[in-house]
Amino acid sequence: MGETEVDQTLGQQHHLLQKLTQGTASENQALLTNYMQELVAQAIGISASQLDIQQPLNYMGIDSLIAMKLRNRFRTDLEIDVSAIKFMEDASIASLAIELSPSLINAQGSSQIPSQDEQIAPVMDGNDDDWLEGEI
Repeated sequence: MGETEVDQTLGQQHHLLQKLTQGTASENQALLTNYMQELVAQAIGISASQLDIQQPLNYMGIDSLIAMKLRNRFRTDLEIDVSAIKFMEDASIASLAIELSPSLINAQGSSQIPSQDEQIAPVMDGNDDDWLEGEI
């Protein structure tokens, strides 16, 4: 990726984050739904118009590799941490947008990405979902 493309991508990410942290709850949900629809469609190789936002993600062919890519994009673009497991469960794009909207408001001014110690702690507590995510 060239320097101009990197600058453009970073500008788009900042613009999206700014819109999401300044919008109303319904505006945030609509923006987040559109963002997720585009991201998931791109990840599975179809157009966003072909993607049903009510269909569970696990029926769309999301595997562990795609789930990790989506998680990383959320961390980079939205500065929130979403478990890769979320993308492989029965959640739909619409339901995830509803669930994640409040996280974006809380993320304003603070990073939601856990430190390495916080990422290890759930494994020590015996939380199977977090352990599985670490293994993926």
